[in-house]
Amino acid sequence: MNDMAHLDSLTSGDLHEEPIFLVRGPTAIPKSPEIVRQQQFRNLMRAAAPSVMVFANANAGKRNPLLARKEGIRGGVFDMTVAWSERCIAFVEMKGFDKRGHAGELQQNQIDWGNSMHRLGFPVACFFDPVEAIDWLREVGCPIRNMR
Repeated sequence: MNDMAHLDSLTSGDLHEEPIFLVRGPTAIPKSPEIVRQQQFRNLMRAAAPSVMVFANANAGKRNPLLARKEGIRGGVFDMTVAWSERCIAFVEMKGFDKRGHAGELQQNQIDWGNSMHRLGFPVACFFDPVEAIDWLREVGCPIRNMR
């Protein structure tokens, strides 16, 4: 396979590809919305890992599609980037529940993006529980104090 064909295979996922990265389903924690879980994750990280950079990513999810395209914003990008030390970056997608109590699901563009980043060697994962996300980050080498 030549370099361009290899690059294409990394960035263009099969339309029905399943996640090849870690995906944790809903847990027994309260059925809070995704935004609340993202805030909990950032707050826990700020307390347990103050030297780690954690920030939300702009994605095309709830934006005007034309404006998002002009800005170079890409659909499917995970919610959070977590960076520590040189070249240590992980991507976390948080899911929650809607007003009817239905669990959020990964969209195909999120699966494609996550699979592409996984194939490029980045740690990527999807969680409902912010504490599970932090435990996983610790497993992949992120310097996080144990808060339990």
